[in-house]
Amino acid sequence: MTFIKKLSTSVITLVAVLGLTACSEEKAETTGEKVDKMVNEAGNAVDDAGNKLGEMKDDASKKLSEMKDAAGDKLGNMKDAAGDKLGEMKDSAGDMKDAAGEKLGEMKDSASSKFKDMKKDAGNALEDACEKVKEGAEAEDDDC
Repeated sequence: MTFIKKLSTSVITLVAVLGLTACSEEKAETTGEKVDKMVNEAGNAVDDAGNKLGEMKDDASKKLSEMKDAAGDKLGNMKDAAGDKLGEMKDSAGDMKDAAGEKLGEMKDSASSKFKDMKKDAGNALEDACEKVKEGAEAEDDDC
């Protein structure tokens, strides 16, 4: 807008100067021609300014569109990267689940084996205690 105001002020000043020039001793036709020429030049300057503003608007619109496209591409890349990372995390969690399941299975087997051994040891200890009691009582049958 500032450019338009400056241009308008320049055109008005130019017309005023030409108007004062018209009051000189030259012929009225020559002065009128000069005024017409200056008015045409001022009109051309206004047209040029309008064209320049149009070009500036088009350039700004193009640049904004490019920025929007670039932002869309970057957002798409970020979305893809996040999806890939989420997939990796899911796979890693599955591997961890499988490893935990295997470890629990091993612990179960180990505990089961230990309980069997403890049961056998307890049975043997009970039998030994029974045999000692029978020996002490001098029983005829030492087997329990």
